[in-house]
Amino acid sequence: MLKRKLGISIYPEHAPLAEIYEYLKLAHKYEYEILFVSFVHFAEDSTKDNTIQINETIQAIKYAHELGFYVITDISLRTLKMLDIKITDLKKIKEMGVACIRFDSPASAMTLANLTHNQYGLDVQLNMSGNDYLVDDILSYQPIIPRLSGCHNFYAQKNTGLTFDFFQKCNQKYITRKLETTAFIGSHVGNQGPSSTNKDMTTLEELRYLSCATQAKFLFYTNEIDNVIFGNAFATEAELKAVAEIDKYEIILKVHPCDDNSEVEMKILDFKKHARREESTDLLIRSSMSRYYFKKEAIKPKKTPTKFNQGDVVVINEQGGSYQGEMHIILQDNYEHQDNFYNLIGKIDPDQLPLLRFIHGWSAFKLEISKTES
Repeated sequence: MLKRKLGISIYPEHAPLAEIYEYLKLAHKYEYEILFVSFVHFAEDSTKDNTIQINETIQAIKYAHELGFYVITDISLRTLKMLDIKITDLKKIKEMGVACIRFDSPASAMTLANLTHNQYGLDVQLNMSGNDYLVDDILSYQPIIPRLSGCHNFYAQKNTGLTFDFFQKCNQKYITRKLETTAFIGSHVGNQGPSSTNKDMTTLEELRYLSCATQAKFLFYTNEIDNVIFGNAFATEAELKAVAEIDKYEIILKVHPCDDNSEVEMKILDFKKHARREESTDLLIRSSMSRYYFKKEAIKPKKTPTKFNQGDVVVINEQGGSYQGEMHIILQDNYEHQDNFYNLIGKIDPDQLPLLRFIHGWSAFKLEISKTES
């Protein structure tokens, strides 16, 4: 499996270079490794002189390269013409400090395959969000496969992002060929991007209003995305830090404990070996390992409702006999349980409820106890 990485985007035409440099240093501090920069939008209006903006973008790229960022630049054939660069000679691109060229609007499959053989070792990235057969066509022309990868688009306008089902269909074309994949999350504060609507620039529509950390977790927990990049700038330091601190590999959900929990109930919430049993049901996630670890502990019944909602975390009390200590996470609203052996011990943070779908049979997971009680 590829190492999972984080990245940011910059738009030097919208901010002084000094601010761009500070942002790059801040992201570098939190171990962000990828920088995404677009040249495509400069070529959209041929009547406008973007010389100054282009030169500042190149300066920012060089600075990022010096910091150690892997720089991806979004280009098109039109962009290359604007930069006076021939597609058969990418020396100028390499000298900027670019490591990877992403074709937003593709050239021919043969051209893109041949580009992977460039003498400067530049990687070639494809637009993943079209769910077309371009990648198949490119592979038929024998590219250098380790230099080929895919990256989704971001979508600034509300209700224009990809659905999860379509997103997964797009991903499969790259996953089955073992190609690296990338997708975008959006800062809720940054207002810089290639268009007039630049907040919340996500790949997936359902992520648009989730916290940045949950957006990143969602993409990584699919096990289909290798790299996650902020699409807009500037993300706040708090956003950068929150995303940098997530576990990119283990499923960890924030839980708000109930204020009447016993000591053993808190231990069960904090148990590090939770895993969903293989016999999955649509109603709940069943983690039974805790009942073996805490079988000698007394879990007394407490006042608990008989109707539960998605994200409620319950433990079976002593009235459940040999099942005492087993933990369940409810998956559906208005779930009724009349046997009186459920104790409500916590609630999954509402922002992270979409992550429950990634806890499959045999999936290991952990709960991170929030300092704020429910």
